[in-house]
Amino acid sequence: MNFKLTEEQKLIQNTAEQFVKRELLPREGAYLKQVELFLPPGDPPRRELDSDIREVLVRRAKQAGFWALELPESAGGSAMSAMARVLIHREFGRTVLPFEPLHIPALMASNIRVKDLLDAKLALVFAFDEVHKAGTLQSIRTRYREITGGYLLSNTSIDVIDPGADLYLFPAKEEGTERAGLFLLDKNTPGVSVGDEVDLTTDATVGKMTLYDCRLPKESLLGYEYEIAAIIAAKQLRIAARSLGIGMRCLAASIDHARNRVTFGRPLAQRQAIQWMLADLSIDLRTCTWLTLEAAWRADQELPYFQAAALAKKRAAKMAFEAADTAIQLHGGYGVCKEFPFEGFYREARMMRLLYGREGEIDRTIGERFLREGDRQ
Repeated sequence: MNFKLTEEQKLIQNTAEQFVKRELLPREGAYLKQVELFLPPGDPPRRELDSDIREVLVRRAKQAGFWALELPESAGGSAMSAMARVLIHREFGRTVLPFEPLHIPALMASNIRVKDLLDAKLALVFAFDEVHKAGTLQSIRTRYREITGGYLLSNTSIDVIDPGADLYLFPAKEEGTERAGLFLLDKNTPGVSVGDEVDLTTDATVGKMTLYDCRLPKESLLGYEYEIAAIIAAKQLRIAARSLGIGMRCLAASIDHARNRVTFGRPLAQRQAIQWMLADLSIDLRTCTWLTLEAAWRADQELPYFQAAALAKKRAAKMAFEAADTAIQLHGGYGVCKEFPFEGFYREARMMRLLYGREGEIDRTIGERFLREGDRQ
């Protein structure tokens, strides 16, 4: 395999880097700034990106080709390869600003709702709660069966992150078989209700989706096992790539701070314990980078890549968490200040470690596969 970037990939990476440097990083300070002199008692207020700023960023991201990276150009997307998407998400991960390219799976290219999704008139959420534990289809418990004119989903209740959406992608297994189907649910569909929304972190919410006697038309079924697995792998690669960006930002900031911060007459960078922390982090970052690039390369070469994507996500999300922790330690009190990005990275990375496969479950899945099949790819 050859991970040397092509000229086109280098151009995409450089363009994404410049977009982040020009459009996102300058707005980070205003987003993180604490308005009140002293925080009021109780839970901290939710942080949200100003709607006018988001509208501007969406427009400029579209102009730069960083919107709907998986959709074909005929449907209004950018039709990026897996490697290109990794390079873009890695650059976007260098800022804590809650803005990233819109994720619409390619299988929705011909859906009548896709234009409204591209124009941000509708919002799409992946209701994959049952997948988050193991990151595989085996953990799906909701069932469906075919009825006259469509499908009937079994009564169930799941957690949905950022539930205030108009459309939901929802996986379920067919009754009596292990065949899985991917459905598109409208929030106004009879039998679908979303409520009990609470703050998950200061940047995200979680709600409860309940299905009761939910009947769906034939066209709501978008795909089967492979399509669901491909979406999971795409999400895992996105998490891995964003984690790389977090790691890069935290490492660079930590090195810079260690060189300039003087304590007891010496810069922090001259202390061996600090050198070891930064050396370990840089090695871990490089390891995770190669794992992520390998998974993306395999996807582009049409080789089996689902296990590689899961492993890259597992290693990279943990690395990002440890990178944020290192940055917090080195920056001292500034590290936990909400006007610095590190505490935001810390919370985000902790959440990413739990999405689309928890670390212990991924380890067990990969270990079982290795014992069964050996090192065959």
